[in-house]
Amino acid sequence: MCGRFTLAYPRADLIKRYRAVTMSDIEPRYNIVPSTDIVVIRDSGTGREILMMHWGLIPHWAKDIKMLPLLLNARAESLVIKPSFKHAFRRQRCLIPASGFYEWKQMADGRSKQPFYISAKDGNPLSFAGLWESATVDEVVINSCTIITTKSNELIHPIHDRMPVILPPEAWDTWLTPSPLPDDILMAILMKPLASEHMHLWPVSPAVGRINNQGDQLILPVNE
Repeated sequence: MCGRFTLAYPRADLIKRYRAVTMSDIEPRYNIVPSTDIVVIRDSGTGREILMMHWGLIPHWAKDIKMLPLLLNARAESLVIKPSFKHAFRRQRCLIPASGFYEWKQMADGRSKQPFYISAKDGNPLSFAGLWESATVDEVVINSCTIITTKSNELIHPIHDRMPVILPPEAWDTWLTPSPLPDDILMAILMKPLASEHMHLWPVSPAVGRINNQGDQLILPVNE
């Protein structure tokens, strides 16, 4: 699962790294929460564009979004069969950049949870695999997205059994192409978690659990 993450890279750095042709201004965010607008990278047909989308996928066929579950994450194993995801999986794939993400570990007392912050060892953005959709709700077009998850690697497994699919640069062109691709090619990209040696983690303050809290103090290490 991925329910909280951060993005604190300058706009110019993101444009250069993802070879984007356009991007709006953004502010650093250290506690990105569900149902807010997040940064998404997609192929526009004339190049990569970086734009904001609602985090929580709204399928194009949705009639009443109040009746939808909160589709923050999509399990890689079921993308081909789930009605909410299979259309976007075939044609509307995206990347979601992050500085890092949070996961909570159940403590031995069974009552409390310790948050951990997880990021790349090399300091580069993590590129989550995502899906996007456009839906018309009350005559308003809403662009929305979801983050794909897979089984966790050895580093994260003691904390959580799922993690975001994190794609290396060599997979971006294939993943972002708007052309239909065979399911087996796409699934081969998704089913392998990023290797543990490329990541690190540390415990952080429970303050990240409050959605209004922001600031880089949220990712500072604390004693577990």
